[in-house]
Parts: sequence; C-alpha cells; structure tokens
Amino acid sequence: MEEIALFEAIHTQRAIRRFTQDPVPDDMVTRIIEAAVRAPSGVNSQPWSFLVIKDTETKGRIAEYYLEAWDSAYGGRMPRSGISPSIYRSADHLAHHMAEVPVLIVVCMEGGRPGPGHLTRGANIYPAVQNLLLAARALGLGTALTTIHTRHEEEIKALVGIPENVATAALIPLGFPAEGDHFGGSRRRPASEVTFHEKWGNRDTT
Repeated sequence: MEEIALFEAIHTQRAIRRFTQDPVPDDMVTRIIEAAVRAPSGVNSQPWSFLVIKDTETKGRIAEYYLEAWDSAYGGRMPRSGISPSIYRSADHLAHHMAEVPVLIVVCMEGGRPGPGHLTRGANIYPAVQNLLLAARALGLGTALTTIHTRHEEEIKALVGIPENVATAALIPLGFPAEGDHFGGSRRRPASEVTFHEKWGNRDTT
C-alpha cells in the first residue's frame, strides 16, 4: 500500500471505530511500533512497551471489561460534555464490537500511572501514542485512542500478565476501516483562534 506524506497524515488522521475483518499483516504492526518508539521522552527514558493482541479469546475478555467500563460511564446515555450524537454512536459501536477488531495494542508505561493527575505525567508516553496513530494512518490503517479500559486496569493487567509497576496508558484498536468509515479532516478550531503572539490574547503578529 502506498504511504502518504506526514502532513497529509496529520490533517486526515481521525478516530476510526468500525473495522473490516481483514487481518493486519505483522510487518505493518512492526512498522507502526517502530514509529512509536521514535517519540521523545524525558532524558530519553523510553518507558514504553506495546502489547499486541490478536488472540480471539483474549480480545473477547478485554472487550467484556471495556464494555462494562463503557456502560458504567455512560450506561446508554449521551454524556453531557457536548459530544456529538455521531461520535457517541461511533464510540458506542466500538464498545459493543471491540472483540471483533483485528488487533488491540495496549500501550504500557513503566513506573507510575499516566492517568488523571499532574499534567506532565503522560508526557513520556503519549507522544509515542501519537506517533503510532499517525504511522497507522500513513499505512491506511484505522485507530482510536481509548483509555476507558483503565476502569478495569487491574483485571486486564492480570489477564495478560502486565507487571504491577507497569501502567496501561491506552488501548488502541487497529484495523482497516470498514465501509462507510473513512479518513478525513476532523473538525478543529482554526490555529488562528488559539494562537497568541508575545502576550496572552494578542493575535496581532506585528
């Protein structure tokens, strides 16, 4: 498959939550993780590990925990956070079909939990996640950044043998986009609206 340029990947990468059943070649997964490990980390600590899961039974167990977490958080209700109905339906579909995703990648971080807390806790792991997402997009593979599985993190860690001192920073479904799901520009505020020059609130470049 022909790869795309970096800026095209950045501008067209978006969450994909519906996938075909086509298997993802191992060499593609390897290339994606090779891109992930090129990410920066404090003092080059590289605290990451990537657990690739294709086993049907294991995916099924993780999917059960994921759906429990989803139902606990939303319970079939639209959240009040302003999420659009289409995004909610897409996320709900993923929650009910996680077991069918060809590949699950558990992104792990040694030493500490990169969840809620100080703003910089995730600085050593989420750049690697972003590299992974962009590399997948460059190869025509869909992904979504999910973290709701952490409501059952201990159970999932026990299931797949993740050590106690390792936290799970993300659960990434990976596969080829299903018909009807496609890459494209996600709605974002223009850079001009969120960029100031020299002082807060100043948008004048002169």
